[in-house]
Amino acid sequence: MVAPLSELEALDGVIPARQVRSREAQQRLLQAGEAVFARMGYDGAHVSDIAAAANVSIGSFYRRFRDKEALFHALQIEFVNRALFNIDQFFDMPKWRDAAPGDLVYTLVRNTARAIERRAGFFRALFQRSLAGLPISEADTLRQTDEHAGRRLAEFLRSVGASDRRDLDEACVFAIKSLEAVIIQRILLSQRERPKLSTPETIDSLTALLWGYLRLDPKSLPQSR
Repeated sequence: MVAPLSELEALDGVIPARQVRSREAQQRLLQAGEAVFARMGYDGAHVSDIAAAANVSIGSFYRRFRDKEALFHALQIEFVNRALFNIDQFFDMPKWRDAAPGDLVYTLVRNTARAIERRAGFFRALFQRSLAGLPISEADTLRQTDEHAGRRLAEFLRSVGASDRRDLDEACVFAIKSLEAVIIQRILLSQRERPKLSTPETIDSLTALLWGYLRLDPKSLPQSR
């Protein structure tokens, strides 16, 4: 899911793209930017690298973005919009109406690990940039995905009678954040190789971590599918 044009244009440093060709070039630059940041890191990436990867001139880059910081911010917004859309799509799937809670939780953990694994390089650049001083407003935007996923998980667990905790929403949000923190740590520690995050053993361990923290029925703890 791509952020609406009007939303991107509202970002500081993103120059409005009115023509179809200009919008297409803007999207090529966003896609190229994600790939270049993933490969070279934020500090190592240069505007010339991104322009070359998008097959446009450096001048074309500056007609659409003020600098690489503006493009990086736009990528974060696209990431958040895509993640929020995918979260709702996942929890709204009809099959969960009659599924055991463990099936959803296991699949949620596996999908989260696979999604981060596929974009490990970009996530590494994103969180390294965050540790280097990402503005608070952008950091708050990134937290939206964890909080939304946590609230949707709590809504599901409550609807199927899997938990009656009064603090279920807060517990689920914290559990999602903890799950992603473990995955991101492995990415940050795997500087020279693509981390293997979605192996059955890893998914089982991460699922048990989330399951135990939420104090769900240990007899219903899901295992590898």
